[in-house]
Amino acid sequence: MEFNPLTYVFEILNFFVLLWILKRLLYNPVISVLKRRKELIEEKLREAEEVRKEVENLRKEREDLLSRIEEIKRDKLTEVTKEVQEERERLYERMREELDAERKKFLESLEREREEVLREIKEETLRSALAFTSKFLTGFADEHLHSKLYELALESMKSLRGDEVLKGEISSSGTVVIETAFPITKGEIEDLRNVVKDAFGVDVNVREEVRKDLIAGVRVHLASKIVDASLEGQLKVLEDLTREKVESEG
Repeated sequence: MEFNPLTYVFEILNFFVLLWILKRLLYNPVISVLKRRKELIEEKLREAEEVRKEVENLRKEREDLLSRIEEIKRDKLTEVTKEVQEERERLYERMREELDAERKKFLESLEREREEVLREIKEETLRSALAFTSKFLTGFADEHLHSKLYELALESMKSLRGDEVLKGEISSSGTVVIETAFPITKGEIEDLRNVVKDAFGVDVNVREEVRKDLIAGVRVHLASKIVDASLEGQLKVLEDLTREKVESEG
């Protein structure tokens, strides 16, 4: 085969023409497409990076928010726990005060009941003792004891000598009433009139009233003044003194 320079040149020219055509029709569009694709990819990568950064920021914000929420939960739990403890202490203190008040009321009530029972016991004991004493002395109540008590009444009346107010009352009344457990004799009545006259300088009438409940002795009414020398009256004095003594010791 012979070498033809023209053919060789023509082939070279064809090659360069082909290259120009390829560049013109294929290479530049492909390069342009690849460039745009590259730019698009880079843009997407930038967008993806921004999204990644945003996601990272959101994750960090979420973690910070969760951390803050956890901190708030701990603080609130601590606060609630403290409030619950304080409320429990307040309730316990109030309950203790109420229990103390109830216990105090119960003890006071118990003390009142105890005092009432003791008072009733003392009262019953006193009544029983006085009843026994009255019954015992009633057995000894005779005219001899009656006479002794009558003499005691006369002596008590003598001690009233000089009482001008009483003298005026007796003078206005003109009568002395004597309550007696046993009937008294005329001589005893005369003795009574003489004692009144001697003590007050007044002549009086004597009105006798027999009262068996006096047991023994007499009770003389000198106007507003009463001279009680009866056994019943002495028992009443004994009762009052005993009751006063018991109450003062209670």
